[in-house]
Formats: sequence, C-alpha cells, structure tokens
Amino acid sequence: MRTTSILLNSLLALALAGIGNAYAAEEAQVQTREEIRAQHREETSGMTVQEREQYRLQKQEEMTDEQRAALRAEKQKAKAEQKKNKSATKQGAGNGTMLRDGSGAGSQRGSQGGGMGMGR
Repeated sequence: MRTTSILLNSLLALALAGIGNAYAAEEAQVQTREEIRAQHREETSGMTVQEREQYRLQKQEEMTDEQRAALRAEKQKAKAEQKKNKSATKQGAGNGTMLRDGSGAGSQRGSQGGGMGMGR
C-alpha cells in the first residue's frame, strides 16, 4: 500500500508540474494601439454604424486587464508627448519679435517732440 501511494503521489506531482509548465508557457499578447486600430479598420470596413457600435462593445468586453493597462499607459505616453510638442511649438513661434498690446505706453511719450505738458 505504501509503495503504490508513493508512486501515485509522484505521478500526480509530475502531472501537475507538466500542466503548470504548459499554462506558464502561454503569454498574454499585448497589441499596440496602432495594431488594434488597423485590425479594427479591417474588420469594420463594411459594417453599418450600429454594427460597429456592437463590435466595439464586444471588443471592450473581451479585453483583459493587462491589455487595458497597456493601452492606458500608451495613451498617457502619447498625451505627454503631444503636450511636450505643443509647448515646444509655442516657445519656437515667438522668433524674437514682440507683439503690440495697443496700450500706447512707453516709447511714444517723448518722441513726438512737444507733447502735452512739455511747455514749448
């Protein structure tokens, strides 16, 4: 009895180890946003608006938490890059010229040569 028990437990341990390795070999495939968009365009090219909406809802339900997290991270990265590019464009747009604000203050006061209060 003891020998068969040891043998069966050993076989069970080997089987569980083999199954565990098979599950561990599967990787969660995470697609980039561009790949998902290209696939989406291909699959929805001949659909009506209602069919596209149903398709979108179905795909959102099928998404794993890892895929959602990866897409969120990619979206935040793209927003940060866009914000960085926008601020760089604003800084470069000035090209050294000053815009007039229409106030008339400053250099115009004494340059007229006999403005009010000068007493000439």
